[in-house]
Amino acid sequence: MKKAIAAILLVSCAWAPAGAALNLADVLTEVRAKNPDLKAAAAVSSAAKSRIKQAYLLKDPVIEFERMYTPSGKNFVSGAGERNISISQEIDNPYKLLLRRDIAKDERAFYSSLYDAKELELTAKAKALFYEYYLAAKEEMIYNETADVLRGFSKIAETKYSVGRASQSDAIKAQVELSRALNMLVTVSQEKETAKAMLNSLMDRDTLSPLEEPGELEPAGPGADYEKMRAAALAANPGLKAYTLKVTQAERRLSLSKAEYLPDLMLLYRKRSAPGQAMDNTYDVSLGLTVPLWFSKQKEMVKEAGAERDMAKAEYKAAGNELASSLREADIKARSSLRLVDLYRGSVIPQAEEALKIALSGYQADKTGFMDLLDAQRTLLEFRMDYYRYVVDYQTWLARVDQLTGKIK
Repeated sequence: MKKAIAAILLVSCAWAPAGAALNLADVLTEVRAKNPDLKAAAAVSSAAKSRIKQAYLLKDPVIEFERMYTPSGKNFVSGAGERNISISQEIDNPYKLLLRRDIAKDERAFYSSLYDAKELELTAKAKALFYEYYLAAKEEMIYNETADVLRGFSKIAETKYSVGRASQSDAIKAQVELSRALNMLVTVSQEKETAKAMLNSLMDRDTLSPLEEPGELEPAGPGADYEKMRAAALAANPGLKAYTLKVTQAERRLSLSKAEYLPDLMLLYRKRSAPGQAMDNTYDVSLGLTVPLWFSKQKEMVKEAGAERDMAKAEYKAAGNELASSLREADIKARSSLRLVDLYRGSVIPQAEEALKIALSGYQADKTGFMDLLDAQRTLLEFRMDYYRYVVDYQTWLARVDQLTGKIK
């Protein structure tokens, strides 16, 4: 009987799985290397880079072949009196070209920031899925251990019943509790498979690909205080940087709309071949200017660009406020979860384990009833489950803090 009691308590306290473990760092490396959404964001950033030169290079020149003064009945190719070749080039105002180049550069930087934001988002998502997988694995382990413990309880109850020291209902109660634990084991095993499939998908693997059991998580201490984290987030968060770039881009678009009042240029060169010596082998050069005559059009362009600038500033302000409030929420919940982790690890679970030892010894000595033993086991089960949930909550909120402050780990 004493060996059985020792074995039961040993099982109830064995928390860590054996064998190879899935490392979170390896998961994140694979997500960053293979995730299709991240590759798509990289392609968009690359496409934006290719648009920079397109924005400020001149339009293609126009070459014209003229055949003039062709007599009636003659072929215009060979019978024309005058044969000209001209080359013309539209030249946008250089100030406009510079603004367009800078706008394109801002756009490229905007999409680069979106890529960084997507990487942070996927990193946080991968961490959250890894933690879900971890939690499901721990719950599966605990229910397996609980089933073994309950089988041990059942044997003890049957032994006591066989010698007339307990009723048959004790053994039945143990079996009922065992069935409940096995039912929960099926549920958490399904949750584990779901988390595994989602984690595989994020790493661009087949959803049925095998995964090792997750490694142990050891919660670290709290990070910097909120004020320092907020300052870091406002400076480094790529999503907020993207809104900053939208404001800059809107300012440049406003300047570009005002520049539409300025004229553009047209340069033309014409080489002439004519029958008379006075005109033969002569050339023409002309410089033309566009006349922005319809000022109401430019006025409306300026008004539109000004409204877009105001909208970009308002969006930046709203994004900054949301970032600060989200960071505050994540920081509070991470610290609260960490306090609960320390509380459960340092006192709650050791006390529940001691209570189970006392209840088991009392039942073996006929000093307590079987329900007292089951209640002690249920309490320890719930506390162990809660401990791992708080660990996962802490790690998940910590990942959210890292995402908001722009940290890629």
